[in-house]
Amino acid sequence: MKHYLRPVVIFFLLALMTGVLILSTPKAKKLNENEIFDAASKYDARIIRDTYGVPHIFGETDADATFGFGYAHAEDDWETIQDVLISARGMSSKYKGRATVATDYLFDLFKVKEAVERKYDTHINTDTKAVIKAYADAINLFGLENKDRVLDGVLPVTEADIVAGFTWATPFFYRLDGQLEDLFTSENKPEVSPWQQQSNMNLPEAVRGSNGFAIAPIRSDDKHTRLMVNSHQPMNGPYAWYEAHVVSKNMNFAGATFPGTPILVQGVSPDLGWTQTVNAPDLVDIYSLEVDNVNRPTKYKLDGKWNKFEKSWSTFRVKIWGPFSFPIIRSIIWSAHGPVLKTPTGVYAIRFSGLQEVGAIQQWYDMSKAKNIDEWKKAISQNGVLSFNITYADKEGNIGEVYNARMPKRIEGVDWTKHLPGNTSELIWDKYLSTDKLPQLWNPSCGWLFSANSTPFKITDPVCNNNRSDYSNTMGIEERFTNRARRSLALFSSDSEISESDLLKYRADTFYDTNSELMNLVKFLVNTVTKDPLVIEAQQVLNEWDGDTKKESRGAALAVITGMRTLGYEYIKNEQEPIEMLIKTAKELKERYGRIDPQWGEINRIQRGDYDLPLDGAPDILRAIYADRDGISKNGVMNAFAGDTHIMYADWDTEGVLDLKSIHQYGSATLDSSSEHYDDQVEMFTNGEYKNMPMYLEDVLKVKTRDYRPGKR
Repeated sequence: MKHYLRPVVIFFLLALMTGVLILSTPKAKKLNENEIFDAASKYDARIIRDTYGVPHIFGETDADATFGFGYAHAEDDWETIQDVLISARGMSSKYKGRATVATDYLFDLFKVKEAVERKYDTHINTDTKAVIKAYADAINLFGLENKDRVLDGVLPVTEADIVAGFTWATPFFYRLDGQLEDLFTSENKPEVSPWQQQSNMNLPEAVRGSNGFAIAPIRSDDKHTRLMVNSHQPMNGPYAWYEAHVVSKNMNFAGATFPGTPILVQGVSPDLGWTQTVNAPDLVDIYSLEVDNVNRPTKYKLDGKWNKFEKSWSTFRVKIWGPFSFPIIRSIIWSAHGPVLKTPTGVYAIRFSGLQEVGAIQQWYDMSKAKNIDEWKKAISQNGVLSFNITYADKEGNIGEVYNARMPKRIEGVDWTKHLPGNTSELIWDKYLSTDKLPQLWNPSCGWLFSANSTPFKITDPVCNNNRSDYSNTMGIEERFTNRARRSLALFSSDSEISESDLLKYRADTFYDTNSELMNLVKFLVNTVTKDPLVIEAQQVLNEWDGDTKKESRGAALAVITGMRTLGYEYIKNEQEPIEMLIKTAKELKERYGRIDPQWGEINRIQRGDYDLPLDGAPDILRAIYADRDGISKNGVMNAFAGDTHIMYADWDTEGVLDLKSIHQYGSATLDSSSEHYDDQVEMFTNGEYKNMPMYLEDVLKVKTRDYRPGKR
């Protein structure tokens, strides 16, 4: 078929399915510009940009400060924020076409909009509503001032848009995307719970890794309390960190957040701080339904009775080209279990934590305002944040870690790791465990804690850990033990007096543990019997490699690239045959570099603006760097796309005085390549250096480069 015919054919096919043909996209409603300007004028926010362009926002009220934060965020990252807002309305396909149709359908299937409309008034308090509105007002003001960058129909942004973004996005942090994908891509009817399966969707946008460390005075060399905030995220896109500092009469908090988010979701105040790492509790259950008609189901059997599905419609527009679009109309069906999907292998109902949950903003906002450990614990007890390990430290010397999850309260005696029968209501849970029932560890006598996307039962010296047997198997708490966890235990457990330099060095460690997944693969490759001269040459290189991923390392390229191609970016499962990948990698290295053991830094790069620099680190290294594993096939190098990004180091001295440092992999101007702040932190990041983060107005003024008040005419 001629390529130019495909859009036309696709268009008419979809039109026939809908029964309606409307080429032109309806015009968006006219903006009331005076209302937007009037709303903005009610806030008094002062934005001060420091030497690195980082916004420090000051306001009397939280709403004032949030308005300034929203405006600064829009200045630096408008297009990404706009993209997030479009997704939060279930309208991606209107602007992006067929590729996002499934996303929009799931948005409607999960009834995100309805949940926000139903719960906004009752589940979010007045102060938080004021903050959400302030952020939306700031986005509207910036959009109005920069109309040429705004897509038709995006403005005005509402509070509902902001909350919907949270409600829609947060379940995907615990792999809901891959779990749904498995239902459609499995050749046979899935037998295992999606919780046990690895997500393959959008890996470059969602590498699920992070580190966090907390050191108590009893374990530090100078009796200081230390916290390392080191969440691994994509370097670009809707889940890339944005750094800011927000100050009002109620809070003084520096940290990072995602585009479209009105609050900082992790960071540090003068009193306390926390970091988050992705955990993997079992928060999803899939039920196989017995239906009256597999092709056109109208009823399902539950407790011996046939029940009618609850039916509604999903309607959205799909872009063809230019101003032309067409409507898609699809049915939505729900059972008592939750939303229902008809797939090639059956009809399934999905039940997951966070379905229509709107409380995450409230919880993170209250956490950022907390002044002490009691207030902070009260905030996390809301159980609105669906998952994440949370590592905590404060100026009083307290440290702790919470295996946070909105954990279903399930009945015992059932194998929840399997797909479940949908014909009995006793398997439909409707309550959640309180946070105090989940694994937590506070002020251990060992004096230190870490989190590295591993089991919560190995987070400090062995004598101080919680016991796995104390927690029900119905929680599905992961047993995984990452290389980062192995290295953390090896480094910290042997150090009785951890100094600042120790912590910074350990955080940037570049070694694979001898018992890590990658090193086990290397052992297998070295011990494989072969007569192939290239394999023998590669085996010699691997046998001499010590597991180090410094820039200067020889052998790292062969080992790491082979490992990523064989086991995937996260070294979890076999994706390819090991010897085949070893041969492929060795051939490409020899072709590109004339040898199979070039220095790792020749290949492992960070490319941004005017910079093209070598990097230490690799996947599942404490100095975590995820780069394109096939980059060497394309252009001879691998450009980093995720891993170490925004990092913060907090140090409270014996008097409780905070010293805060941070670094961003790029700079504060996330999209403006003409700005000096587009890449002004790249070289520091590469060298393992940090910048000072001032926390008080008098200190911020010493490093100011710009001082302004948005919304004031």
